[in-house]
Amino acid sequence: MREDGAILIDGVQQGTTQRCPHCQGHFILAKSGTLEMAKQSALSDMARPRVFCKRCNRLTCGRQCCDPALYCVPFEAKLERSEGTKNKYDGLMDEMQDKGLLHLP
Repeated sequence: MREDGAILIDGVQQGTTQRCPHCQGHFILAKSGTLEMAKQSALSDMARPRVFCKRCNRLTCGRQCCDPALYCVPFEAKLERSEGTKNKYDGLMDEMQDKGLLHLP
């Protein structure tokens, strides 16, 4: 797996992160050995179970709004929506906004 970021403590890399294809948020990779550190620190929100999205072919962050079983909306589609461009995900994004899972300007 490709890493998208690093966790540095006192200049020493303690773990790696990946970027969610749905929200672009970073999350800790469990295999980096930092899951226990995350559970015990302020990063506990980042230590939730990950879900693989078959459409994006990547792991998601585990947040409800990024659950591929319910919502697979690539970040680029969200950007297009905020710019006022129509795309094939508009109906799904309307549903997510109605449920309070998506906040766009």
